[in-house]
Amino acid sequence: MSREPGAGAFGLTSEWLVHEGRVVPAAIVLSHDEQLRRLADGCPEAVPRAVVAGDPCLDQLRAGLSFRAAYRRALGLLPGQRLVVVSSTWGRDSVLGTPGADVLRRALAELPADEFRVLAAVHPNAWYGHGAWQIRHWLAPLTESGMLLPAPESETWKAALCAADFLIGDHGSLTMYGAALGIPCVLGAFHDSAVARDSPMDRLGRLLPRLSRAVPLLPQLLHAARTQPDDPALAVLRQSVSSAPGESARRLRRLFYTWLKLPEPAHPAATRAIPVPSPGPAAPRLPHLPAAFVTATVDEADDDAAPGGGGTVRIRRFPASAQRAQSRHLADAHLAADPDDPDPRWPRSADVLLVPAERGPLPDEVSGSSLARRFPGCGLVAVEEAGHGCTALFGDGARLHARWPARPAWASFAVAASAAYAWVRSGAVPPRPGTRARLTVRAGDHPEAGLVEFTVR
Repeated sequence: MSREPGAGAFGLTSEWLVHEGRVVPAAIVLSHDEQLRRLADGCPEAVPRAVVAGDPCLDQLRAGLSFRAAYRRALGLLPGQRLVVVSSTWGRDSVLGTPGADVLRRALAELPADEFRVLAAVHPNAWYGHGAWQIRHWLAPLTESGMLLPAPESETWKAALCAADFLIGDHGSLTMYGAALGIPCVLGAFHDSAVARDSPMDRLGRLLPRLSRAVPLLPQLLHAARTQPDDPALAVLRQSVSSAPGESARRLRRLFYTWLKLPEPAHPAATRAIPVPSPGPAAPRLPHLPAAFVTATVDEADDDAAPGGGGTVRIRRFPASAQRAQSRHLADAHLAADPDDPDPRWPRSADVLLVPAERGPLPDEVSGSSLARRFPGCGLVAVEEAGHGCTALFGDGARLHARWPARPAWASFAVAASAAYAWVRSGAVPPRPGTRARLTVRAGDHPEAGLVEFTVR
């Protein structure tokens, strides 16, 4: 019999034994007593080598919850935004591999961009199986629309779980970790035959709701957030991930030093903190503004709802390139686009054209019939100004100036332009020269409101 260093097939081991041509693990590391019972049923002769040491990854994730705010800032989340992590394991039955699942595109298409960010946590096996270039190429339309795609060699997925508000997963381990952390979860895919019968993952697959194509995505996420925290079956399942919570570092170190026949260090074993994500390879920044469909509702002035005195405009923006023709959430939406977008679909059919400051201002002759000839179907051209304001030129020659006296973090000149367009279309106040109004502007259900002042010139 000889001893050589290595790793066993059942988990972490400090070394393995070669006996009569067979590899015998020196230690089988398990995370829960339930796994020990399963091992006893399937391979009783291996039980003497089994060690229940908890789950080091779960211990690290739970410790990382204290740094949730730091992780959210590092991921670029604005105050009040909610993070949806879409987790995909590898293989044909994963979120990315399931034909027709379309989960990532749907998350980008249906969740308002100013209220939500979407992050794709893709299993390293998918990255290395297809190649990083191929994965980034496949997902480029989504990353260009704002989706976050961490590099596979980083620990950003751990920080993202600590920062997440919702998780859409499959039968991969991230779904179980998300459930253990109490994140509201929905299954975008689940391969029942890939998990052991009556295992914690199998029970999770029976407890979590499956993503429905017939129901809008956001209500499904909100339903999970309402019902899962108080679900007693899920509470029991959360305890099945580790039967030694917070103990993994101590137990594993003791195991390793025992096999090394060395005394343990005097200082306590500690869980390593999850690093704050650093900017990785980002999606190429496009030189033009991405087109967006915008839904806007205008409510008349109300003492409680409209402190600005001119009513409230509620804006929700959705990436245009992620939509499909049957998108039900875009009823009565207008299209905002960059006039120089190389995809002619967007500027040709845009209701609102957005001209960034570096390409403005537009010449004075861009008005009335000239505007209609240059941009068929366009009702407003907005030129960016300082402070995320804009000058809006309407087809009838009216010129409106918009500025933010109270500017929230999500404010942009594109939002101001859509608010102006919706306000004028509502007919609440005819845009005559000299007209002034202050409107409360909200990004959907975002808790922080803004105030825009409109002046017609």
